[in-house]
Amino acid sequence: LRLQVYYYERGYREARVDTAVAEVGDGVRLTFDIEEGRPVRVDSVEVFSFDEFADSSLIRDLPLKKGDPLSVLLLEATRDSLESRFRNNGFAFADVLVNYDVPRGQYSAQVLFDLATGPSARFGPVTVQGAEELDTISVRRMLPFGTGQTYRANQVLEGQRNLYGLELIQSARVEPLLTPGDTVVPVRVTVSEGQVHRVRGGFGWSTEECLTAEARWASRNFMGGARRLTARARLSNILAESLSETACQLVGEGDFARLNGQVALELFQPFLGSARNSVSASAFVERQSVPDAFIRRAVGLDLAFSRNLGQRLIMTVGFRPALTDLDAADAFFCASFAACLPRDIEIFAGANWLSPLALNFTQDRRNSILNPSSGWAWLVDLEHARPYTASDFEYNRLLGEVAGYRTARGWVLAGRLAGGMVGRGRFAEIEEGVLRVVHPQKRFYSGGANSVRGFAENRLGPRVLTTDLQDLLGYPTPTAAGPTCRPDDVVAGTCDPDPLDDDAFFEQPVGGTVLLEANAEVRFPLLAGSLQGVGFVDIGQVWLDRSDFGLGSLEVTPGFGVRYLSPIGPIRVDFAVRPTGSELLPVATRGLRPFQDGTDDPDARLSVPWADGGVQVLDWVGTDEIAFLSTPASFGGAGGGFRRLQLHISIGQAF
Repeated sequence: LRLQVYYYERGYREARVDTAVAEVGDGVRLTFDIEEGRPVRVDSVEVFSFDEFADSSLIRDLPLKKGDPLSVLLLEATRDSLESRFRNNGFAFADVLVNYDVPRGQYSAQVLFDLATGPSARFGPVTVQGAEELDTISVRRMLPFGTGQTYRANQVLEGQRNLYGLELIQSARVEPLLTPGDTVVPVRVTVSEGQVHRVRGGFGWSTEECLTAEARWASRNFMGGARRLTARARLSNILAESLSETACQLVGEGDFARLNGQVALELFQPFLGSARNSVSASAFVERQSVPDAFIRRAVGLDLAFSRNLGQRLIMTVGFRPALTDLDAADAFFCASFAACLPRDIEIFAGANWLSPLALNFTQDRRNSILNPSSGWAWLVDLEHARPYTASDFEYNRLLGEVAGYRTARGWVLAGRLAGGMVGRGRFAEIEEGVLRVVHPQKRFYSGGANSVRGFAENRLGPRVLTTDLQDLLGYPTPTAAGPTCRPDDVVAGTCDPDPLDDDAFFEQPVGGTVLLEANAEVRFPLLAGSLQGVGFVDIGQVWLDRSDFGLGSLEVTPGFGVRYLSPIGPIRVDFAVRPTGSELLPVATRGLRPFQDGTDDPDARLSVPWADGGVQVLDWVGTDEIAFLSTPASFGGAGGGFRRLQLHISIGQAF
């Protein structure tokens, strides 16, 4: 019966449903045999009204069209659409009746929508109730309408959403006081406020940032007008040095495992000429590390103007000046900037201005931030930096990302696509026209818990290997036939480092100028209601230059995981497999020159491992310059399949 009703409501009035039941073992097999029959189709659609209205577009492009099956759902959708259109255009009391006629024995229907618009109405006086800390002016200006303006029902809802956007407001209700036939609609606004001052704290843990902690204080009506002043502090890499061999293996080593942090002060103005506009200004001091790539220390500002374009689409125009200095291995600067001499490295590592103009569009229609299961979201971010923006580095940068989610029978299908490109530009401290570079902070890096999970943090894409001279010039093993390389070969750059084990190299990401990532995963319930299983495939690559781009070099990493749906968000454990084994990567080491008797300290001579576990002192000394070897080394193949399995632990879904 329900199936017949289902088809009847969709225009198939002659649908017949037969059932057949057959015993199969301990159960039964139920078969539904459905004969849809010929549908009743709409022959004509007409909107009739005794009332006059000027905008004929309000009755065009309706959901129900000529030739459609006579669907009750489409009839109701069309009626609702007509009422909404007129109520959003001044007719507060618009009402629509639905009539249709199906002659006996025929399969066509004539549909008539009887429209009563009622009088054209305008907003009347606005009364505000419940405001204590907030003044009534601040409440009224968040409404997109004013007294005397054309009545629009959708603006009533928009005003309510705007009020909820003020953090001080706990609840808000905007009520049009409708009196049938009246041309003036008074409005009553009722709000309930929370605490003016708020203190919040939190903590977390992931394999990439180790233990993290955050504290935030906010004054949510700073100097009135719902203005918000926020002070926040965040720490990461807490106990990373102690736990780098166990729970925090992906934070990096040495200085990369030291404490990171940020302190910031932000002022947010929720209204600027319109409730859809807002401005913010923040100042910050921070130390951040990109594992095994670089350490960034910065002090700067973030100035932004945002406009709500509707449907959760936000446009932001910003200016982000920051004075930044970098710490990294010398090989990083040599590979990234061709700065291989100490004086050149000092220029790039010193304090320099990064001051881009930014344009950002975001739209988030997901049902949850930490655990989305339906909806979609996208963003586009553009940055432009030149000397006239007070930037020492020139560049143009584009980043785009889109993600979508769909649920069916408790299973969630999620997908994500991201891509970006950054153009090389001049650096103010280098002679004009000589070199085009990209600042490390603006390069793209991939790999990690939220991108391509088959790789550790930032380990996908361009990298360089560094090794000590002692490893290159000594015996790779006590029983080897000879040293890996001769000093003359290192000086000439012809040394072959491939005989060395992976442990003799330090892997350093250098980033790239082109990024492409794609993710697909299926989340499904496990036996316990709070557990969720996941199967996924991540694809991605970072290319050093646009000329290197090619889909054939994309890395595909399948994997699986488990989620515990905790009150603070999904606690995520993912295992991913990197199908490829070893890679050929460039190798850098310190420069080398012969020992000069009478000039150099004899203790500066290189001591290298020699045959049978001994030590040999060579009449050579290392320099502060960086030298790249012409022969790459095979890296990443040791350890077999186990080393190709990557573990990630964090809070929140991957995307």
